[in-house]
Amino acid sequence: MLRKMWKTKGGYFLLVLTSGLYLAITLFLFHRQAVCYGGAYISDEPAYIAKIMGQLEGVNFPYPVLFWTAKLFSLLVDPRNACALALTGYNGLTFFILYYFLNRALTEKGRWGSAYFTPVLTFLLLIVSMLYPYHTFFGYSVRYLRVFSPNPYHNATYLAARPFALITFFMASAILEDYESKDQWIRKETVAFSAMLLLATLTKPSFTLVLVSVCGWIMLWRLIASKWKGMKAFWQFGIAFIPTFLALLYQYFSMFTGGTEAGDTGITLGFLPVWKNMEAFMPLAVLCATAFPVAVLIFQKGRLARNPLLKFAWQFFLMSLLMLMFLQETGYRAEHMNFAWGYMYGLFFLFIASAITLMKETKKHGQPRWQLVVQWLVFAAHAVYGADYLRVILRGDLFH
Repeated sequence: MLRKMWKTKGGYFLLVLTSGLYLAITLFLFHRQAVCYGGAYISDEPAYIAKIMGQLEGVNFPYPVLFWTAKLFSLLVDPRNACALALTGYNGLTFFILYYFLNRALTEKGRWGSAYFTPVLTFLLLIVSMLYPYHTFFGYSVRYLRVFSPNPYHNATYLAARPFALITFFMASAILEDYESKDQWIRKETVAFSAMLLLATLTKPSFTLVLVSVCGWIMLWRLIASKWKGMKAFWQFGIAFIPTFLALLYQYFSMFTGGTEAGDTGITLGFLPVWKNMEAFMPLAVLCATAFPVAVLIFQKGRLARNPLLKFAWQFFLMSLLMLMFLQETGYRAEHMNFAWGYMYGLFFLFIASAITLMKETKKHGQPRWQLVVQWLVFAAHAVYGADYLRVILRGDLFH
């Protein structure tokens, strides 16, 4: 009894400690980004603050959730502090939502470790980053630019949309497991999925573009494989995407036909349209970003089909990679490489699903010890480099 109480209290203590530390770090960072402290702390927050203050006439940001939240906080504090508080709040949501899904996935009838390791794992997953063993490697920069991070702490809308994207990702994975066998009209999970997807879209559409694409291909493939027997379920689940499709249409026309900037024209196809201009060796860049998930995948040895979450994470990531490789905005946004945001969501979910998989393998001793050690060492490398990258950002240096 005492042991159980200690385990419970110890777990709650670690949760309070890690979440409190995370919120303190992010509030410090977002405030300094908002005020451009010392002329440093480069981020997109000042542009959003200017929009909230009505100083950017004719510039469209058709993803209003963060702006609405910051305006609400601005009733109590000045707009800069309001934006920082709103963003910290969304990051706090991300922490507790991620903790919930990790805890649900890893708690198995009181087996060792979940109460203690889940808060720590949550914190680590929110700081892991790309590997950059040298600032230049074979002549190519391998820090942020060209490689990208699952935790880009300089982009406010990515961070604000992440709690909604996280819920939507886990719900999509669960629904896709068996949506053909259940009537979608009466499933509250489908309604909740539709609402969360719409919220994510109205905060930043980058996640949605990838999720809608990967779900569409999976559903179409399974419909064809079933020789069209799943047509009813296909359309029933498809209806959940309609609100988001309407929001995406509004955002597209608002961004590319309603702006005042010259060259707001749209999206075009190409092969590595921006990546190839960045002097980056793409395979190395991808490997530096995905070393841990690749290590976990290698040691799964064909068991991916029996791991729906990890399988869906890889499908999401590969779709995001394809979109980054072949799609590009035109006009003045051409060099912004905005499809990288969907790719970074793919990295984030891939790390989460891989960490859950490795934790389960470790708890049940499902792999030889040396394989587990190798995978945890690669994860530790991502965490160490992530902590160093966060240190770079916290002291105001350039994120790239």
